[in-house]
Amino acid sequence: MKTVRQLLAVCAIFAGPAWADEGGVKVSGNMEVWGYGSALGRISDSPFNPNNRVADLPSVQWTAETRINLRLRHDDTELVLRPRLMQQHNVGNRGESDHGEAYLAQGFIRQRLGTAWTLTAGRELLTWGPGNFRSPSNPIYFDAGKTNPLRDVSGVDLARISVTEGAFSATVARVFSDGHLVDKPLPDPVTLAKFDLRGDNTQFSAIAATGINDAPFFGAFAQATLGDAWLVYGEIGSGRRRHDLQANPLAGWPFVSQSPSPRKTTALLGASYTLENGQTFSLEWLHDGHGYRRSESRAVFTKVDALADAYLAAPGGPMAGLQLRAIGQSLGQAPALLGRDYLALQWQSNPQESESFWRLNWNANLTDRSHQFTAYYERNLSQRWSAFVVLGAQHGPRDSEAERLWDRRLSVGVKLFAF
Repeated sequence: MKTVRQLLAVCAIFAGPAWADEGGVKVSGNMEVWGYGSALGRISDSPFNPNNRVADLPSVQWTAETRINLRLRHDDTELVLRPRLMQQHNVGNRGESDHGEAYLAQGFIRQRLGTAWTLTAGRELLTWGPGNFRSPSNPIYFDAGKTNPLRDVSGVDLARISVTEGAFSATVARVFSDGHLVDKPLPDPVTLAKFDLRGDNTQFSAIAATGINDAPFFGAFAQATLGDAWLVYGEIGSGRRRHDLQANPLAGWPFVSQSPSPRKTTALLGASYTLENGQTFSLEWLHDGHGYRRSESRAVFTKVDALADAYLAAPGGPMAGLQLRAIGQSLGQAPALLGRDYLALQWQSNPQESESFWRLNWNANLTDRSHQFTAYYERNLSQRWSAFVVLGAQHGPRDSEAERLWDRRLSVGVKLFAF
């Protein structure tokens, strides 16, 4: 905490001008202060969260965030610092009501070594690929947060060297830790290589990584622009994940978990169309081999239903702790996506418009016939202020992914662009 406070003090030195040029060093940056409240409609009879004793979800959450972005350049050297401050107050949960933290979302130095080579070291956001709903070609950022307008995705701690020669580029990186990522996708350091080939209207990339859950990962993506409006693309990835949880068909503990999971393949196909007014439609299909078949999903839900019924019948009984622990395992070790096949639709306004921005997302789990809808709208109030609202809703059969924990969510807030 002390180190981050010192870093913020350094950032404050540069907070006066948004752009400065002193002694050949160019400094640019901005600071945003976000304040918003979120109301969550918890599913009261959810077997995955009886009496809110497992997920411990707040009914209302108040959040204040400060996001500082600084960039310093001098000749062939570049320093990027993105410290964050976050404070939350929760209402309606059993745990601590107040939570705060300070951390570096990104903080790295980049040095150009001649015209072709670049060396980067520090905490950097290592995302790629055209997919919006998920990114199967990325072993670290399967969910890169592209459909969550409030999420601030952090980088990973690495050292990498890159080379670009005409249409070809390559990167080799050693990733030491997953930094501040909440899902902790990297239990151990990994070595990753990415190779890119670009044409006038096309791009193809291949990715390989060692040590992702004790096995190599292989991925690729390709995209092509067709005319002025169409973009078609695809991503694929093959590897192992941390857990593979299934219902136990025998007597004893209700679930069996294989860690790491068996190797499976995930693929995405998509297309987007840009209208003359700048609005964009995209439609994607995702097949995730790590997700449940319908029979596997029903078996897990059946076990959880039995555990929840037993717990609610005797919440103070001698088995209550084990029952809650087993339900927690069904949440914590479940696949990142419960289903095998998904459709995802996105429609957004022109991001170049200065007065307002909106985005609509809808995705459907074709395995269990559940679906989720998210709407985001932001409006500029003045030069430094804007207001936003986020609405989320999901629905499906009782034994479906959308009905596990919550069915509606509303967030309303403001942004201050301090400099």
